[in-house]
Amino acid sequence: MSLLKEKDLLLIILLTIIFHYLRAVNCISVTNERYRLNYHIMAPAGWINDPNGFSYYHGEYHLFYQHNPDNATPGNIHWGHVKSEDLVHWKHLPIALSPDKLYDNGGVFSGSGIVFKNSLVLMYTGNANQSNGTYFSSQSQELAFSSDGERFIKYTNNPVIAFPPIDGGNAFRDPSIWQYKDMWYVILGNQNNLTQQGRALIYSSYNLHTWNYVGVLAESTGNFGYMWECPDFFELKGRYILLMSPQGIKANGDDYKNLYQTGYFVGSYNYQTNNFSHNNVFIEMDHGHDFYAAQTMEAPDGQRIMIAWMDMWESAYLEQEDGWVGALTIPRALTLSPSGKILQNPVDELRSLRTSTLLRSTINVEGVSKLLDARSDEILIKATFKSTVARVGIQIDIGNCSNVLAYLDKSDNKFILDRGDNDPRKTVIDVVNRDNFETLKIRIFLDKSSIEIFLDDGGTTFSSRIYPSSTPAVYALSEGAVTQMEVVAYELKNIWKTSS
Repeated sequence: MSLLKEKDLLLIILLTIIFHYLRAVNCISVTNERYRLNYHIMAPAGWINDPNGFSYYHGEYHLFYQHNPDNATPGNIHWGHVKSEDLVHWKHLPIALSPDKLYDNGGVFSGSGIVFKNSLVLMYTGNANQSNGTYFSSQSQELAFSSDGERFIKYTNNPVIAFPPIDGGNAFRDPSIWQYKDMWYVILGNQNNLTQQGRALIYSSYNLHTWNYVGVLAESTGNFGYMWECPDFFELKGRYILLMSPQGIKANGDDYKNLYQTGYFVGSYNYQTNNFSHNNVFIEMDHGHDFYAAQTMEAPDGQRIMIAWMDMWESAYLEQEDGWVGALTIPRALTLSPSGKILQNPVDELRSLRTSTLLRSTINVEGVSKLLDARSDEILIKATFKSTVARVGIQIDIGNCSNVLAYLDKSDNKFILDRGDNDPRKTVIDVVNRDNFETLKIRIFLDKSSIEIFLDDGGTTFSSRIYPSSTPAVYALSEGAVTQMEVVAYELKNIWKTSS
């Protein structure tokens, strides 16, 4: 090798190192930590939305996310990247994917991750900005490969699925990939061009490179939205779950009150015929204000783990002026109840975040009774109440004459999460029916600007962002009668300070 070639090679290596370093550095910084969460995944700065590529590779969990590293607004979408050995303590890695090809110059949109021939493989949607006199975008499906779990090379023959089927619209995105026997399958969200209704499509492949269209797995008949985003298809206890985030479902009483929803159908599936038989009942996954684009993965022990974006489109993001927006929920283990409802519970590994016990007491509550000042805590409450009680739950004073209320209203046996009239975003009161008339079990994860509530062993959950102006004060609430409450509260440590 000549000296010139050696210099050229050294220059290429140096430029490659600089390029990867610059990709790891956000071009925007956090200017105020007031709303930064302690035990939830966030981007170092900038914008974050959908979780992507949730997978397990070489003894570590990998999680990616839709990310704008340059601004705290949607757009310029890259894939941010974190990894963990235990689902709890996470480490930021360099940006995994950037919109640097013609087929993804409008954004590296959502997708999934799998292990194939000892490589971590990402399948994602390339959003291409095009113009034929009129600006438009097209969406296709791409692959990227990594042999170390950190540096990814896009497949030279991308896209691997270039177009939707003939009756499919340009909205053609969010591939979720899995293996069944010797075949790979991917599910994609799409809109039927003829009916303008959302649907989920299935493709299959023997080698990841060449894909065949199998057909429509399920679609809206008019009641379930005009577009299905982020579909996920998996098995729980012999039943098949189609999880997705439809857009365009109209509010119906206490259901579907958010701008967009995330929920699921439960049924049976035949791989030979691509027949997904279900009862056409769409069940909301979460009843809070901020839950969307959930993604699951199968852990090494066989558990199905889910994580979601803990925000909602077209909201007032107070942290935006601080140089960042968005977070992900805590990871949740999914099981299926005998009635066919998904139960969600925080993964057991989260118990390792408990540091000190802030409170352990059995109290009798009538009216309101202060429990503790809280910032990043886990609170467990078991309330035993009389039939004469009117409301039972908690009240959180978040300052500026504003309260967050989470309580069971016994007049109609509904649980309500109310962020209060002074919340800067529109308050939506979400409710859900319950069957237990004597006790209420509440598990609450309260972080600096979020609340996640798990009722009755995971049968119902609420995930919402809240914005305290002072240290929140948590009160027990019982109106109409005395309620006995067993309360345990733990302080939870910061997940980033201990990552290495």
